[in-house]
Amino acid sequence: ITEGVVAQLLPVLDNFERALAVAAGQDAAGLLTGIQMIYKQLNGAFEKLGVSAVEAVGSVFDPQQHEAVMRTADPEKEDGIIVEELQKGYILNGKLIRPSMVKVVGNN
Repeated sequence: ITEGVVAQLLPVLDNFERALAVAAGQDAAGLLTGIQMIYKQLNGAFEKLGVSAVEAVGSVFDPQQHEAVMRTADPEKEDGIIVEELQKGYILNGKLIRPSMVKVVGNN
């Protein structure tokens, strides 16, 4: 049942992240502070439930944990290195709930 709860709450977490990104560019300090507090509280609740984020940026692409949705050329990085995370992935007590959607270096 916990897995179902987490799956239902992940879109809420995504929306908080989007709202934080938008509010950070505005002069809305009170709104930003409130959203940050809710975000921190929600993350704390997830941590207590055994939820953790999948490591992505700077990691080597792993199809067991990541979903490559974009490729980019970067001569300074090796093929298969993740350079951007488009949507976070999550693990619940060691089990992948949702893979990270990522942009991966592909110099070929």
